[in-house]
Amino acid sequence: MIYPVDNLDDAYLVCNPDKPLEVGDERYLDLKEVRNNQNVSSLLRTIRRTTQSSEFCKQLVTGHTGSGKSTELKRLQSQLEQARYFAVYLDVESSLDLNEITYQDVLLNIAQELMSQLAKAVIKLDASLLNDLRQWFAERIVTQDYVDEAQIEAKAGAEVGIDVYSVAKLMSSLTGEIRSGSSRRLEIRENIEKEQKVFIAKLNDLLLAARIALRKKEFEDLVIIVDGLEKIKKKAVYDELFLEHSEQLTAIDSHIIYTIPAALGFDTNIGNFFANGVFFIPMVKYETEEGKQHLTELVNKRMNVAQLFENPALLDDCIAMSGGSVRDLLRLIRSATDTDSPKIQAVDVQRAISMLVKEYDRMVKEEDVPLLKLVIEEKRVVKSEDKKYERLLTNRLVHEYENGKFWAALHPALNKISWLQTKLAENPAA
Repeated sequence: MIYPVDNLDDAYLVCNPDKPLEVGDERYLDLKEVRNNQNVSSLLRTIRRTTQSSEFCKQLVTGHTGSGKSTELKRLQSQLEQARYFAVYLDVESSLDLNEITYQDVLLNIAQELMSQLAKAVIKLDASLLNDLRQWFAERIVTQDYVDEAQIEAKAGAEVGIDVYSVAKLMSSLTGEIRSGSSRRLEIRENIEKEQKVFIAKLNDLLLAARIALRKKEFEDLVIIVDGLEKIKKKAVYDELFLEHSEQLTAIDSHIIYTIPAALGFDTNIGNFFANGVFFIPMVKYETEEGKQHLTELVNKRMNVAQLFENPALLDDCIAMSGGSVRDLLRLIRSATDTDSPKIQAVDVQRAISMLVKEYDRMVKEEDVPLLKLVIEEKRVVKSEDKKYERLLTNRLVHEYENGKFWAALHPALNKISWLQTKLAENPAA
């Protein structure tokens, strides 16, 4: 497809908010100038420094859903590869159940994706190590028949790197059982929990063998990027994963980047396990002239605004309602393309805005009102022991921005919810 597109059918397609841009996509726009001059690419420098000191970079990345984390992480992967790192990117949302995800699931998924990528790159590992790993899984985690079946299937479909493929297939089968919610899922998790220390030791043996093999191929080192974890909605799930089991997630011997829910970035306990802290991707400062220009250019890279909007000023209305969220901006435009007219008109934009407001109206609860009032008054997310603020961030009812320091504001859609505005006017702050 040639960008920018010149019809609304194509505009609908190129404004898909659920599909991160791949490296080299013409639609990409670096937004660091309206995000406090930072982007994820700076983590390359951190990884290089820790590599030189024979240490591992254990990094958390967060930001509101729709802030562009996945697009930036894919670009980081490309930059790492250009710097001769073997960068393994995996999106756990596509391979695991985020509603019930555990540390066992994540570590198995890492092992699976690592082995798959090594097989694709025809990086061979010591056969005795792989056989030992298969045998251990057969004795401690699953049945020998299960391991043998996976190995036979792998051999049938692979011409090179048979040993690596067989282990990759075994790991893939296990993560498949976990995602599908089969009867084996609980058994696999419980067995790994019982053998936790040995399991992590086996995983580290695998990582060490991979790093040695990669060095022989003149790679600088191995980097694993685990994306999708920021989309976990259930507080109990992400607390258990990142707070109760941070030790297990950081126990692996490799450079690793995990995405986490924005709300979790406020928990000071997370820093006890991740020395590098949390890299936060804020929303675009949409109310500044510079922010508006960047978001206008972002849309113009996708579609011919002058040709497809009856009045280009209608795009300003979409930007203002997005709150600086790229995701919501694209959703508004996509919704506005649902028209019989060849151009987006004022009525289409107002309909799209009304739909977005209704969506946020359904998410707001009366118990949120005191906290929302505090955000308005103090322009920040006020932390509390009961952590009620986490729901506001998870559902993007509150957006965070950065201009030297963090500041916060309500999503613009909340300003159009009449009952909420009445409550905010009469309710004292908590």
